[in-house]
Amino acid sequence: MKKLSAAVVGLNMGRAHIAAYRKLPEYELTALCDLNMELAKEISGENGNVPVYSNYSQMLAEAKPDVVCVATPTDLHCGMTVEAVNAGVKGVYCEKPAAVNMREARAMEKAANDKAVPLAIGHQRRVSAPYAAMRKAILDGLIGDVYLMRGMCAGDMLSDGTHTIDSLLFLNGDCDVAWLLGQIYRGSKASAEAKQKNRYAYVGTRFGHNIERGSIACFQLDNGVRCEVYCGDQLLMPGRVYQDIEIFGSAGRIWRNNDSASPPLRINTTGKWEELPVEIPEGGDDSGIMRAHRLFAATVLEGAPHPMSMANAMRGFEAVTAVFESARTNSRIVPPLLQEEYPLDIMLRERGDF
Repeated sequence: MKKLSAAVVGLNMGRAHIAAYRKLPEYELTALCDLNMELAKEISGENGNVPVYSNYSQMLAEAKPDVVCVATPTDLHCGMTVEAVNAGVKGVYCEKPAAVNMREARAMEKAANDKAVPLAIGHQRRVSAPYAAMRKAILDGLIGDVYLMRGMCAGDMLSDGTHTIDSLLFLNGDCDVAWLLGQIYRGSKASAEAKQKNRYAYVGTRFGHNIERGSIACFQLDNGVRCEVYCGDQLLMPGRVYQDIEIFGSAGRIWRNNDSASPPLRINTTGKWEELPVEIPEGGDDSGIMRAHRLFAATVLEGAPHPMSMANAMRGFEAVTAVFESARTNSRIVPPLLQEEYPLDIMLRERGDF
């Protein structure tokens, strides 16, 4: 089988993707790109001395990769994805969130669709073993009829809450959002000492975009399930850290405490919590990143549908953006979302704090 040549741009976030390309037989890592050439050369030396570039356009023209992994700050996702598509790549795997605003996300989707280039967004939890087990438990009726799902995570809504909302949509079979209400807390800038103690205790910018200190979302799905999302260090319940998911059904509950929870899943149908078995895939990697890239190779080579497709990601990204638009307009949002810009930018500009 011919291997897909793969290039990674953005090497801080890109390390996990580089490791996947090096391990998977479907790929050959052929180029790395980063503005920090010292970092690029270091990582190249650890991975077979593949060619390094500081100029993205030059990398696309000279390396001519089959697949590009865009792992740069969020504000660069749109431009780099569209450029890769126009350069003739066979597939683009872009880190989450897809973009900063709906205009950019829709431009990415249109460019990929126009050239029939597969575009996946890095919501790898939906292909990880614990989330697959949660979805199966729901479909098998282990907790009866599901009526509520709750997700919590430290961090900001666009950077981290995007994972939470995408996961909730996946667990509901990628059901459409009927309506959404959201609120945010911007807060004040934290001192250097506070940032050192708590990396989430700040406001300002992150990954190239403005962020909030805390946010809340409540949305109804077309299947009748209600979802709640809490983001930010000040809104978490005690003992909840990152990507805490709890599912409530008529006959019990399922709980994933966080990404490194032990046991990975718990179920309560008798009044006490017990372990819910998780089937670890061959190779022992249940993180999702390896499986995401393996599935993407099948998408590029065979046209197989990918669970992390841009179409699925857009549903969650619209919901994330709607949280800010609801807060900005003090209204309930019913999709489709008409606001093309990042509502937090508008709010800060309107109050002179941009």
